[in-house]
Amino acid sequence: MKVEITKRARRAAVRINERWAKHGDNPRLFAQELLDSLRHLKNIPHACTPRSTPKRSTLRRFLMEKTKCHLYFEVDEKQRVVKVVAIWNGQRGHEPKL
Repeated sequence: MKVEITKRARRAAVRINERWAKHGDNPRLFAQELLDSLRHLKNIPHACTPRSTPKRSTLRRFLMEKTKCHLYFEVDEKQRVVKVVAIWNGQRGHEPKL
């Protein structure tokens, strides 16, 4: 499968990565875990938690264990694409509006 990242998700990744670079014990941890997670989604997208919403019935969520961030994504079987629609800090206490 191919992995695509929306503009919204890219902006979130940049913002979270900058915060980790400034304040994290390991400044490269978020970037490395994100790359590892995207590889995982490319190979095994259905092994993740379903998180459907009224607007997105096929939405799934993947926890990045070390940084506690979530990747929210959809899988298009026909196009063979995993589309990451949001990256969210799981410690915020609520989920993103999707």
